[in-house]
Amino acid sequence: MNFHQPQVFQKIATDLQPHVPAMTAVEVTRCLRSFALLKWLSLPLCEAISQYALDNSKQLSVSHLCSIIVSFARLNFQPSGSEDFFNMAHEELQGQLDSLEPQLLTDLVWSLCVLQQAKPPYLQRVLAPDFHSGIRDDPSPRAQNLRMKLIQINAAAKLESPEYQGPFLPAEMLRAAEPAAEKVTLLQSSLREALAGVLGSQDNGRWDVHTIYGWQIDAEMVLNGENKPLPLKDFAAPHLPFSEGTKPLLPGARRIAFLRWEFPHFSNRSKELLGRYAMARRHVQAAGFLVVDVPHYEFLELKLERQRAAYLRDKLHKVLAKELAS
Repeated sequence: MNFHQPQVFQKIATDLQPHVPAMTAVEVTRCLRSFALLKWLSLPLCEAISQYALDNSKQLSVSHLCSIIVSFARLNFQPSGSEDFFNMAHEELQGQLDSLEPQLLTDLVWSLCVLQQAKPPYLQRVLAPDFHSGIRDDPSPRAQNLRMKLIQINAAAKLESPEYQGPFLPAEMLRAAEPAAEKVTLLQSSLREALAGVLGSQDNGRWDVHTIYGWQIDAEMVLNGENKPLPLKDFAAPHLPFSEGTKPLLPGARRIAFLRWEFPHFSNRSKELLGRYAMARRHVQAAGFLVVDVPHYEFLELKLERQRAAYLRDKLHKVLAKELAS
């Protein structure tokens, strides 16, 4: 299925759901994988599949269980019985990690990070030097994709797993985190134009910021205690591979990140971010930023640059007010 017809997706998902208990593991995982690739989240169907996994945990192969977890992560789906499902998954996966080939193991651990279920043994396995030494200098697209996922796993370990003690990826791997340049989108270019007016000066912002966490920030700025932009280059930037400045942030100053969300970043016909982007947002917040979200369905509705600049200022004020109230 490589077309986008929501009524058809909904009909297929609704018709399939009652049949899930009688399906084979291969049928269940293929069905879920198809919907995940189409970015179609049917909550009742996903709930039925998570219950199927619980009821048939002893019959499911490790690869089938991994496939279910990877699909749930893509859709950013948490089962209502999340604790039962993941307790079962951890029990079934225990002692099996060494049997998985590197690509599948990386995808599994990355997906568990998306779902905030990556325990230290998973992180240790893929962040150990013997695991990533083979791909560090491999220029192939497959190895680069693996490396980026490991960098994002490393970020989850540092930012979201206080109990995890290491190992972590070496600094030179994090410096190689820049992805290949992509075609500039309308949202990207129009956001940058509107932000130029909000920042007031080129010195007050950075654009297309590649972080050591494997995520890109569309623009960042620093505000002082009176909400006035400050020149960035003087300040230490622990989120960058190389920092121009060394000064710590002034008391009361905040780092702001503008993150654009394009049409493909959401589940089909919804305003819910897919798992990858939900994790990116969490990590940027955990790295010490206040996040200003710029979704395509709001920003591109505004046709004039002054409207877009006013929109960004309003969003920024709301984010600051929310932080002050918390």
